[in-house]
Amino acid sequence: MSRILIYEPRPDGEGPILQAGAGHDVVVCHTREALLDALAVRRPDLLVYVLEDQIADIAVLSLVRRMSADLPIILLSAPAGLEARRSVQELKPTYYGVFPLEPTELRDAVRGALDHHCRAAVS
Repeated sequence: MSRILIYEPRPDGEGPILQAGAGHDVVVCHTREALLDALAVRRPDLLVYVLEDQIADIAVLSLVRRMSADLPIILLSAPAGLEARRSVQELKPTYYGVFPLEPTELRDAVRGALDHHCRAAVS
């Protein structure tokens, strides 16, 4: 079973960005503090992170990278300027998507990241 951790700072009424499929244990965090608590308690196979505040998000994601350098991270954001995209790319995300996303695009990114992570864990 794949463990997916999602940081999604959206209002509760909008619904999740990713529907849990069979074989996935998905935990959604709506605050950065909840995300860090969840990372301390469980070892996810994948982090899906919706960027909201570039400075705070880069600080949190830098900490996540120090805690788990090999954790696949999918970053999602609103359209951003070139400098913001460069800063995000320094975090070496497995996938970087810009809203609006097709649901199949996100599902394919998740599937690819999990497949790659599982192959790396076996070798």
